[in-house]
Amino acid sequence: MIERKTVSVCVPTCNRPGLLREAIESCLAQTRQPNRIVVGDDSTNEDSAKMIAGLAHTTSIPIDYRRNPARLGQNGNVNSLFDRTTTSHLILLHDDDVLLANAVEDLLSCWDEIPDLTAAYGKQYVMSHNGDIDLNASAALNRSYFRTSERAGLQKNGWEIGLLQQFPNDGFMIVTSAARATRWRGEKDVGSGGDFDFGLRLGLTHRGFFFLDRFTMKYRVTETGSISGSKNDDAALHSYLILEELKLALPGEAVRQAEAARARKMAELAPRALMQAIRHGERGRAWRIYSSRAHGWRMRASFGGMRRLLLLLLTLVKR
Repeated sequence: MIERKTVSVCVPTCNRPGLLREAIESCLAQTRQPNRIVVGDDSTNEDSAKMIAGLAHTTSIPIDYRRNPARLGQNGNVNSLFDRTTTSHLILLHDDDVLLANAVEDLLSCWDEIPDLTAAYGKQYVMSHNGDIDLNASAALNRSYFRTSERAGLQKNGWEIGLLQQFPNDGFMIVTSAARATRWRGEKDVGSGGDFDFGLRLGLTHRGFFFLDRFTMKYRVTETGSISGSKNDDAALHSYLILEELKLALPGEAVRQAEAARARKMAELAPRALMQAIRHGERGRAWRIYSSRAHGWRMRASFGGMRRLLLLLLTLVKR
């Protein structure tokens, strides 16, 4: 049963009780507190369970904790959180990131302005593993993902928020029914590009996305593995492959604009995707990216392109 005008914060986690505690404490410190916190735990030990048991005694906000009997993986864990949510809206928060105190209140207020929204999201601070904010990196991150003042408000095209990755990997608020309808595809289909794929398909199938020109969260650059696909070693490769296989069923001018946006994004991803394919020993895929339109002649003739060619040739020598 779905409650009306209520919010859950959904937190997938795995073997990081210290960072998880910070994430949950940021939920408890909200000016408009969430109605519940839902945690899905893939950990191999009881440390997070013990931490949450102690934390639950200090708050009146229900913490719905579940340690998965068998590891679900990032994608399955997120889907299980969507399924367990009983509120009208949810925020997905990775266990190494934190919400700013205004996040729930500010994001939920977007529905007061436009009641039929699908999702709302703000800007992100970039912070170090120790929690220090890097203002220059934060400004660069938000610019690169088109989260700037001139883009504020209701977004014109859903496909654009996905293709340009304006829709963030976490920290967004979304109508629960839309999250469940879209879901994350399995790792065998999208690898560590699950968050990018989710935002892309959400934008292609729904309308009503609001970019709030305010900071709502801190995105942590961790020293260890992350629940977030965008921080993993092969995220660029999987995102590139998702775009390569994407079928755009859009009318007239929209499909031409979307195809141009896809081409720009693939060109942006191609150098990193190629390097990741080389590192993973995927020679055929690496050569295909190298010779693709996305990795065009200008890119191939650059210093970086020559270096990538050399590395490719070395893979042939090692065979």
